[in-house]
Amino acid sequence: PLKLSVTSGINAIAHAVEALYAVNTNPIMDVLALEGIKALYRSLPIIAESAPGDPVSEELRGARTDALYGAWLCGYVLGNVDMALHHKLCHTLGGTYNLPHAETHTIVLPHAMSYNASAVPDVMRRIERALETSLSAPVAIYELAKRCGVPLGLHQIGLSANELDAACDLAMSNQYPNPRPLEKEAIRELLKAAYEGRSPLV
Repeated sequence: PLKLSVTSGINAIAHAVEALYAVNTNPIMDVLALEGIKALYRSLPIIAESAPGDPVSEELRGARTDALYGAWLCGYVLGNVDMALHHKLCHTLGGTYNLPHAETHTIVLPHAMSYNASAVPDVMRRIERALETSLSAPVAIYELAKRCGVPLGLHQIGLSANELDAACDLAMSNQYPNPRPLEKEAIRELLKAAYEGRSPLV
């Protein structure tokens, strides 16, 4: 299904983004991660803009092939490196509040990237070069989701505003390795931005 293809694709991008600043990353994983991000970034809008029942054009067939290629690369890096803040937040939100997996990853990713951007500016620049964008990496991923017409805010997929404080407390516990130390007030602001669906600040 089109919307699930898009959110699953952005979920895959999240694996590759975090691989680029994982504590145990390596140059081979970096190459695969950037290639996976690039393939999904160029293919997902084409998939999103197609309509159910339309004849399968060469462009759409190529986009589906690109998306499969990108998803495989992102899945491969996930199996070889550790994950960081983004996955901690999504595991917390999905597991505690029964939120849909791919949509949660899609919504949280730009905000987790924004949180870490100051700690890994070189990674963000490499993502921006791979995407050939003048936007910051977090904003480029947010705009990708927006262009594809998928949910941008946690309020759209079942989270209540009164659950944000508890979600923040859970995210601060049993922390995953992350390039920027977890700061409770900043994590709470991240969750609020993701809840409201606004563009990341970076």
